[in-house]
Amino acid sequence: MTWNTYDGGSNAYDGEGFEPAMDPVSGGDLFDPTDLTGTPDPVEWTDFLDPHDGAEIDHGDAPALVGAADLPNYVSAHSDPHAVVGDPGGAMGVWHQHTGEGGCAIGAQGMVLEYLTGERVSEEQLTAEAAARGWFDGAGTSPDAVGNLLELHGVRVDHTEGASLAQLQEVLSRGDAAIVGLDADEIWAPGHDLADDTVGDLPGIPGQDANHAVWVTGFDHSDPARPMVVLNDSGHPDGQGLMVPLDEFMDAWQDSGNLLVTAERPEA
Repeated sequence: MTWNTYDGGSNAYDGEGFEPAMDPVSGGDLFDPTDLTGTPDPVEWTDFLDPHDGAEIDHGDAPALVGAADLPNYVSAHSDPHAVVGDPGGAMGVWHQHTGEGGCAIGAQGMVLEYLTGERVSEEQLTAEAAARGWFDGAGTSPDAVGNLLELHGVRVDHTEGASLAQLQEVLSRGDAAIVGLDADEIWAPGHDLADDTVGDLPGIPGQDANHAVWVTGFDHSDPARPMVVLNDSGHPDGQGLMVPLDEFMDAWQDSGNLLVTAERPEA
């Protein structure tokens, strides 16, 4: 099982355990859902269709995530500090976009490591450490190995499957860090219908599986009618403090079985 990353030129899904899904916006032919006899071809980001005019989008040399303008970035001055859980503003200071294919879990761990300990370790070193120990296969990190790099560098880690929203918010409220698995398509694609997961209903196709790992840095309840989840997403070009509506986040998170990897802040 491997995690997906946003990459303007490479296969979006390239690894064991995750199958490409139909474009949730246009219903474009990422694969033929009536063909249940074989493995769908890897998805190219150029296969995504523009939700406005239906034209094929070429991300080419200058990746521009579809709908990025619909996903704002956290600004502390625009939020009620009493309505914010976690430290999304402080966490933004250690965000960086990963460069290696399938490196979202490595990127998330690297950011968390720097945030909790002040230790900045390069993506190249973390990738080499993970590969040498069988935690990274060149395409991605298995869910049960997320957090191993943090433990290697002295951070205590706990894995929880089937975690609740209350558990996630409790992790952040006490100053620890949270990495989750989710379906990136459900937070990156504009206009995704949360009730429309038809691919997952087809026999033989696990259409709702998670394909990405991110660091959840906070919750912003400044607008009670529209609570937001704040992410440091190393796979998104604008992933520094990326704000995602809570309902969309919950739908994407449940595709990983609500996997929560808690990294504890070391005691002073």
